[in-house]
Amino acid sequence: MDTEAALDRAGRYIDDLTVDSPVNAPEAVLGAGDRFFTWDNEKRAPENAPYLYHWSYYNGVVMEGLFDIHRAGHDPSGRYLSYVRRYLEGLLTPTPAGEWTLSPEKAGYVDCHGADCYKTAALLLAAAREDDGFLPVCRNLYRDLTDENYRNSTGHIVPVEYSEEALGHNYWHTWAKDRPPKYKVWLDGIYMLQPFIARYARLADDGRQLALVRERLDWVWRTLRAENGLYYHAGSSKTQVCPYHWTRSMGWYGMAMADVAEILPERDRAGRREALRDFADGLLRCRLPSGLWANLTRQPVTETNREETSGTAMMAYTLLKGARLGLLDRTYAQAGAQSFLALTERKLTDGRLRDIYLKASANGANNYEMPEYYLTDEGKGLGPYIMAYSEMLRYV
Repeated sequence: MDTEAALDRAGRYIDDLTVDSPVNAPEAVLGAGDRFFTWDNEKRAPENAPYLYHWSYYNGVVMEGLFDIHRAGHDPSGRYLSYVRRYLEGLLTPTPAGEWTLSPEKAGYVDCHGADCYKTAALLLAAAREDDGFLPVCRNLYRDLTDENYRNSTGHIVPVEYSEEALGHNYWHTWAKDRPPKYKVWLDGIYMLQPFIARYARLADDGRQLALVRERLDWVWRTLRAENGLYYHAGSSKTQVCPYHWTRSMGWYGMAMADVAEILPERDRAGRREALRDFADGLLRCRLPSGLWANLTRQPVTETNREETSGTAMMAYTLLKGARLGLLDRTYAQAGAQSFLALTERKLTDGRLRDIYLKASANGANNYEMPEYYLTDEGKGLGPYIMAYSEMLRYV
């Protein structure tokens, strides 16, 4: 498939599912407690899980992809920006003091859950204007994560109790039950937290937090990188690791590195170059002849370990953006473009984006090969696909 045809197919698919969809209009979904975006296949509701409701990372990555199209300069009418802001504004409610906060009913944010609650904060901050109330909400989210004097709604201090020096000052992935998960640091948790912390720290000129962001990324590089150049899904030390190379988890980490590098001051960006190049080289050695990656990266492709969409989209985004930022040379951008084109040709068929793996817990068991978990138009694949599309718009 040639580039122009692929971008046309991708653009029509994205528009049909988002900005042109009456079903997925933010005001229609957020205005009703029983409505969900069609790509939200986990469909969590306030009555049984009062977090990650519409303020979920799988909605956030879709919206961030649309915002990236706007930032790429391909939004002359402003409709992508409008769609994203309608989503974000729909999650906010005024406080008695006249500020804005995340609506408990619509957003479902809680300050005691864990990393996943903070992904969409990076988008809220990136889209903020002086007059819209987004910044005070972001300030409070940043406080919840970084203020060593702030006690959250359960009486705990997150950066003191759920972040450890031995983990490179990384946070536990989850702290809702006041105990660490089996493996404390997950690669997806790096993406959920660090781009937001870096963006707000840059805005607030918080050098300590910027240094911590760099330390956290480097801890993952030193600790969760295997000898084969791939990364374990999760771990607490070099020996205590979840023994799986899951492409999507590595994709989250690659996107985190690229997004943080974009935010860091120029003097600090050069330090990310070696880590990102090493990461890209390790993943590219495992890319399949098709241009895609398998769900379990080093395992043979089977009906249960398919060529997988979300991880491939994340790698395409990372390679394209890393090259655009000057962290990788142009050959990596070419590789990213090839993977995006192959993904569009092989997985975007009949107006549906296929073979997106739903989820996998880092509990040490093989929950990465469940046929019923390969879904269509699922947000954790749709969002990164839109992000990769936005980078393709910049690349061509």
